[in-house]
Amino acid sequence: MKVLMVFYSRLLQDSELLIKVEEKIRLLKKLIGPDSLYAVITSEMKDFIDRFPDLVFIRNDRGTLLYGLYKGLRKLRGNDVLVIDPSGMFSLEALKEVIARRRKNLVHSINGLWGGIMSIRLIDLDYLIRTLENFLTEEQELTQVVNKVKEDYGIEYEAL
Repeated sequence: MKVLMVFYSRLLQDSELLIKVEEKIRLLKKLIGPDSLYAVITSEMKDFIDRFPDLVFIRNDRGTLLYGLYKGLRKLRGNDVLVIDPSGMFSLEALKEVIARRRKNLVHSINGLWGGIMSIRLIDLDYLIRTLENFLTEEQELTQVVNKVKEDYGIEYEAL
C-alpha cells in the first residue's frame, strides 16, 4: 500500500500546516513505512521538499484537491492507495482502522463530507481516475466523486 498526501493551495491559509504535517508523517512512517509515502504539492510549497526529504513529490499544477488527487493516483497506478488530506481532522484510531481494513474501499466521512482519509483498492483505482477526469474543470467535494463512481461502475465505498 502506498500513501498519497494531497496538498492544495487552500491549505496555505493554515498557519499550523507544517506542524500538522510533521505529526502525520511521523505517524505514517511508523504505521506504513517511510518508502511508501508520496505527496502532491503546489509550486508554492517547494520548501516542503527540503523539510521532508524522504517523501516522493508530485506536482499539483492547478492547486486544487481533485487535480492533485488525480495526478497522484495516476502516478501510483498498480498499488492500493491510502489518500490523506493533511488538513483533515481525523483521529489516530480512524487512520489505524482504515489501514487495518485496507482490502476494502473506505472513505472516512464527517457529516457527509470527506473526513480526510480514503483507501482505494488496486482493482478499483482506474475507475476512480477515470471519474476524476470528468471533475477536473470544476471543484467538487470528494464524496460526490465517490458517489459518481458508485453510480457509474457499481463500486462500493464503505463509510467510516
